[in-house]
Amino acid sequence: MENTIPTIKLYGADGCHKTHYYKLVLDDIGLPYTFLDVEANQDHAEELRGLYENRKLNFPTITIGEKKLRNPYKEEIIKWMNKLIPSRLEIQHEKENSRFTLDINGEIAKIDYRLRDGKMYLEHSEVPRNLRGQGIGKVLVEKTFEKLTEENYKAVAVCSYIRAVKNRSEHWKSIIE
Repeated sequence: MENTIPTIKLYGADGCHKTHYYKLVLDDIGLPYTFLDVEANQDHAEELRGLYENRKLNFPTITIGEKKLRNPYKEEIIKWMNKLIPSRLEIQHEKENSRFTLDINGEIAKIDYRLRDGKMYLEHSEVPRNLRGQGIGKVLVEKTFEKLTEENYKAVAVCSYIRAVKNRSEHWKSIIE
């Protein structure tokens, strides 16, 4: 799966206890980030001031791509990471419902399938309307391909979107019908 991780920056100060806390949170999440010490480096301080209309040195601030989080709770960081970096989510195979799902902060993206003649026919993919256009559909399809391959299913892409994702990858073209 291609890299879909936006740049993550932590603006803070080495001597700040909240900055230290956010370093621990980001280290625990396990995604790469850049720490920018706004007290030790004027360029970093100026970059942070540029994020705010009042031009104040509001730290700690975390940016995930274009999203700016000022002094967030850990849950808020995780919520935005899940929304902005769907590749970090784990796909679920709900065999009883014949579908694969990605839970993005309580909203479900899904692929429905039907088993027939020993093959899994991937019939429909759906991403909640307010989450469309963020690459979640592609991540959903690729994670589904990975999961069904891991579980030793043969699959046929029926849905036009699923077929399009498959056809853009030499790897998946050779595995998914």
